[in-house]
Amino acid sequence: MVRRLTLWAVCATAWWLGYAWISARNYHQITTEWGIYLPWSEVLTAELITAGLWIPLTVLALALSTRFPLGRPTPVAVGLHLAGLAVAVLGRSWVVHRLDEWLGCWPALPMLAELAIDQRPQHAFTYVMLTGVGHALHYAAAHRRREAELARAELARLRAQIRPHFLFNALNTIAAVVHDDPDRAERMVVDLGALLRQALEHGDDRPVPLSTELDLTRCYLDIEQQRYGERLRVSWDVAPDAAEALVPPLVLQPLAENAVRHGLARRAGGGEVRIVAHRHDDTLRLMVEDDGAGPRAGAGSEGIGLASVRTRLRAAYGHRGELTAGARPGGGFRVVLRVPWRSAGGQPLAVSFPAGVR
Repeated sequence: MVRRLTLWAVCATAWWLGYAWISARNYHQITTEWGIYLPWSEVLTAELITAGLWIPLTVLALALSTRFPLGRPTPVAVGLHLAGLAVAVLGRSWVVHRLDEWLGCWPALPMLAELAIDQRPQHAFTYVMLTGVGHALHYAAAHRRREAELARAELARLRAQIRPHFLFNALNTIAAVVHDDPDRAERMVVDLGALLRQALEHGDDRPVPLSTELDLTRCYLDIEQQRYGERLRVSWDVAPDAAEALVPPLVLQPLAENAVRHGLARRAGGGEVRIVAHRHDDTLRLMVEDDGAGPRAGAGSEGIGLASVRTRLRAAYGHRGELTAGARPGGGFRVVLRVPWRSAGGQPLAVSFPAGVR
């Protein structure tokens, strides 16, 4: 709270001092045109002091609006805001009245009551406007907090969907070969254990090195290659420096799973899944594509995989994260991710698979 009050005080000071400077210049120019010659220093001093009185009142209005918003008014909140309004109208008039003996702004100083009544509409309007600004800031911050909470809740929901979804598919794959080829099934169980271990180790939403995501995706594709054999071919085009980039967890495996399940599994001859990762200036470009059946005609909604990745990008990068998905030229499906470049630091991280076609 202290940090927020300090920021408000700095902003209010800059605003009202700037206002005082502009107001003093206008007043000095007008009085000079009327043949009234007042020293610039006196005009500026008067404006700085009278405008400066609004600095604590601005902080007061913002603080009351944040601590006691009037969205659902309570007697305490209404009473405090009315007290702040009274301070702005009556208290400020009292201070101006006391300072006028030094400033000499009024040729004939009116009584305090007359001064308060004369300036009441202006001061009340200014304070109400400041209260409105305070409420706008409060509800904008509350909206951002709700959006962040909703994004976290949606990520948790999608994570709860995608993990059982993948585990179910992986176990089905193992069950399909366990009787005919126990050795191959055993290798698949080992790969599944490695995959689940990595997924659990990165169970939160903190960014992870792309090399970790690539290893996770490799484990998944190894399992699928055990099932499909030569029908599934995988190629990797990963730049060495791209492996050290930080990305949200579980952004590649769902896309690779989409490519296998919805693209290649429907083709009798199978096909190729290609994964590309390159850095372009301050952007990391990731691509997962297949030469399979392509998008189904009339399919308008996204599945769990694409929805999960899109939500993760939005939560992590806002409008700076971009996901495009659609038909691949020549047949198949392509998903391209563009995210801001964030490095894990240090030397490029080693990736546990060779580049090229597997």
